[in-house]
Amino acid sequence: MKLEISSAWEELSKTKTWPEILAEVAQAFPDREALVFRMNGTRISFTYREYANKVDELARGLYAIGVRKGDHVALWMTNRPEWCFARLAIYKLGAIMIPLHTRYRLEELQFVLKQSDTQYLLLEDQFFDRIESLNMLNQLIPEIKCSATGKVDAGEFPVLTTVVCLSNKGEKYPGTYSYDEVLQLGSKISNEKIEIKHYPADTIHIIYTSGTTGFPKGVETPSSCNVAYCAVSKELYHLTGKSKYLNVMPFFGNIGLWNHTLSLLAGCTLITDAPVYDPVDVLATIEAEGITHAIFVPTILLDILNHPDYDKYNLKSLQRITCSGAPVPQNLIRMIKEKLGLYLMNIYGLSEASGLSTWVPYGDTPEHVEKTVGLAMPHCMVGILNQNTGKELPPGVEGEICTREVFPGSQHMKGYYKRPELTREVIRDGWLHSGDLGKMDAEGYIYLTGRLKEMFTVGGFNVSPAEVENFLLKHPKVANVAVVGVPEPRLGEVGAAFIKLKTGQNCSEEEITTYCKDKVANIKVPRYVFFVNEFPLNPQGKVQKFKLREMACEKLGYTG
Repeated sequence: MKLEISSAWEELSKTKTWPEILAEVAQAFPDREALVFRMNGTRISFTYREYANKVDELARGLYAIGVRKGDHVALWMTNRPEWCFARLAIYKLGAIMIPLHTRYRLEELQFVLKQSDTQYLLLEDQFFDRIESLNMLNQLIPEIKCSATGKVDAGEFPVLTTVVCLSNKGEKYPGTYSYDEVLQLGSKISNEKIEIKHYPADTIHIIYTSGTTGFPKGVETPSSCNVAYCAVSKELYHLTGKSKYLNVMPFFGNIGLWNHTLSLLAGCTLITDAPVYDPVDVLATIEAEGITHAIFVPTILLDILNHPDYDKYNLKSLQRITCSGAPVPQNLIRMIKEKLGLYLMNIYGLSEASGLSTWVPYGDTPEHVEKTVGLAMPHCMVGILNQNTGKELPPGVEGEICTREVFPGSQHMKGYYKRPELTREVIRDGWLHSGDLGKMDAEGYIYLTGRLKEMFTVGGFNVSPAEVENFLLKHPKVANVAVVGVPEPRLGEVGAAFIKLKTGQNCSEEEITTYCKDKVANIKVPRYVFFVNEFPLNPQGKVQKFKLREMACEKLGYTG
């Protein structure tokens, strides 16, 4: 069985890029609302004409300070209009965007800026009224304060020369361009000069995702697969020009990246809630804006449905809700049906495979809605492979979930940036290996059954145990450590660290968690810490993490 849609997605992904798509939509619907931001009690909106003009204005400014085709431009901002303008302005110049996680701490920021070969950095000076992002950058690169604007001598970041800072405080910082300065410089550049030729096969962004190696990996995404996924999803999601599409996810993440551009293909309105997620704000936004479509992670959806003020809001405008980013509990699917009368569309995918690979059709049977992650989307093929032989398995047999492209560039990443050995591990014989276990029935529906990977998911964000372990091993009292994911009702999973201390050392759980805070993202800070004398090992001497997870669940009283 296949998901049936028109073939328009294929031609679009082979011939059009996002700047071209925005220009066409702005010409067709210049006065239609394109973007709405509900921030700190205010509503800020832009028509498609204004949106396209803002993108052109910033593209001219970035060109004026030296950005050219192929340059790496990192974007470190919360969900705000300038993030949207910057993303498409970077694409318009044929440059490559590096979206940075707003929860990064020093070590993570240091690694990604260096590994990505970032040449230009656009950032806010402060996130969420508490994270001093510019101060973090100054700690990594103290030379900025003494550098000429646009000529940063960045020490261990030799290719990073230019920093643009959007100040929430209205300040101008030494060694950086202000956002307004960049726009002023761009006013002297003509639109014709920035019409850089770029192609669907070009890399448009490198998104960093944690993996089993313990280090974030840069997923090189071609324009074609990003456009293909969005074009397919637009039809499956029944988006039209009248749709009101809600985004509550951070733009820097994979889901946020889909949401930002998915609305362009329908010429509909993208509504983004406050930068700091709050369930009451989401409920109020759905009612006030007449939201018709939304994508959530299970954590957020559970928060909304279980909020004590839920019944105070009118949510009847909702037509479609999709859930992604983590396994969806069956009780959540039933709750959506009972409370809203809607089928929750379950989906499955990877950052490495354009985002999504499967989709449950709207209105499908309760069995398929509740127990499967759906059918292969039209831009890819899905197979269940034997992990040892690489051969496809028959229906009903468990193996590794893998995908193939319909045509080159329709779904797969180009590879992990500067990590060819890891790319070869993941893409073999035309198949992209997910590391997830599943089975397929005779109709083609995919059942997700487990993980080959040790990575776990906290509130929709992937966490690599090895990455956390490598950090904890720097603690002077820690001899060895193993981290596993354990169930948690709201977030899906949280981390549990099993620690063996050095001889003669004493340590508390609080000391370990305090050591992690403000140094790594909060989703990576272990919720639980257990001290052990030995680890369960297999005959080859490797830690048996499944046994640690069982131990943690037993200690915490989890029986499922």
